[in-house]
Amino acid sequence: MGMMSREKSRRRPAMAVLLAVLLVLALAGCGGVGTGAQTEEDKVVAVCSSMNRDLSRALTDDFANRTGIIVEFEPLASQGLIQRLDALSRSTVDVWMGGTAEEYYRAGERKMLVPYHPVAAANIPPEYQDREGQWTPLSIDRIALLSNRNVTDRLHVRPPETWIELLQPVLHKETVMAVPEAGGASYGMITTLWQLRGRDKALQYAGLFRTQEPVYVPTDSKAAYAVFRGDKAVAVLPLRHARMLEKEHRFLNAVAVKDGNKNLITAAAILQRGKHRKAAERFMEYLLSPEAGRIMLDYGFTPLTGALDRQDRTVKDRMPVCNDDLRWAATEKQNIIKTWLNAM
Repeated sequence: MGMMSREKSRRRPAMAVLLAVLLVLALAGCGGVGTGAQTEEDKVVAVCSSMNRDLSRALTDDFANRTGIIVEFEPLASQGLIQRLDALSRSTVDVWMGGTAEEYYRAGERKMLVPYHPVAAANIPPEYQDREGQWTPLSIDRIALLSNRNVTDRLHVRPPETWIELLQPVLHKETVMAVPEAGGASYGMITTLWQLRGRDKALQYAGLFRTQEPVYVPTDSKAAYAVFRGDKAVAVLPLRHARMLEKEHRFLNAVAVKDGNKNLITAAAILQRGKHRKAAERFMEYLLSPEAGRIMLDYGFTPLTGALDRQDRTVKDRMPVCNDDLRWAATEKQNIIKTWLNAM
């Protein structure tokens, strides 16, 4: 009996050590996306966005509700790329979402981004990804032409579906688009034609398009509004934006440009000066989750995780789509735009 008591007393310290080790391991394993103990730096993440404000709020609110992490959200002010990058380089924001591939390329050149590879990024086709993983693509779009049927009927012309059709004499002064400096569909038009047709043929088209006297406005929204009002016949827009307007107004017609298009990529990245790295990584993982994908679909975005939208596959199969040389498109942007606008 005495021997058994001494043996039990020897086991108690060993059991206490084992329990302590198991407790430490359990606490260490609680850093998943869902629940668990969090350190102070895991409890907050600062996010800025150049995406639709309502969509950005929906994503950040859903992430906060699922993880318990407080999201400090701020929309990015509308300004030129250099000014935006200068502001972000001084900011302590953790995650920037909603920029274009060209914008993130320039930010990467300035050493502003932290490479990170979300697990679900393995499901994204490689042609849409940054090789160094400095930014993560979230959704894809195309360039569209949005036409006002009332105006095109009055002009006795069908709604244009190609770049060539924009050169019809009857559409003189009838095309509106955002300034190319704004990026997106307007700048995409230039880089698409340049890369698919070559410099000489693209600038030949640019000279003819210039004689059409297209109107340049500050944003896609202003271009769309001009067509909605009937002030102009056709606008160059992102396909997502154009289709949403077509759905709401039966007199509008939206079509992806058929004789040359591109991948309009919306992405996200972790910023170097951010103070909440672990929470930022969890937010990046969330952005590629099925839950975030469903929210993006509700707002008309096509998430890139998993299989691409069947409609997007169909669009890509029936039209030439260029694969961007981001180094050229991003670093030579001002020269490209100047050359295009001054083409004779």
